[in-house]
Amino acid sequence: MHKVLLSIGTNTDTCFNMKRAIDNLHSCFPNIQFTSIIESAPCGAIFKGPFLNILAYFETNMVKEEIQGRFKSIEKIMGRQSSHKAQGIVLIDIDLIQWDNEVLKPDDFKRDYMNELIVQMQDIVGN
Repeated sequence: MHKVLLSIGTNTDTCFNMKRAIDNLHSCFPNIQFTSIIESAPCGAIFKGPFLNILAYFETNMVKEEIQGRFKSIEKIMGRQSSHKAQGIVLIDIDLIQWDNEVLKPDDFKRDYMNELIVQMQDIVGN
């Protein structure tokens, strides 16, 4: 079984989009577990307004590429477009940040809100 850690964020219609993302992820991965949601300041001058952020964890026999494809499908279903980022819009961003023991997005772990979410996730999964 592969251990999967996700970071999910939104800065547009935040409560609605976060709930939709959680519901969609739960439909795809029934054993998924989530931290609480944390609000953070935008990272970078282009982004406006606060973000909502959450971490998610699950275990699966799927291959990494299949999982990432599902994340991209959820983002597309939710209305994410490639032009949004240049406009500072993040309807939803679902990132695979750790696959088993491989950290895929080390810079994400340096964000201020991540320490609190990592501690919560360790409490949830018992690591």
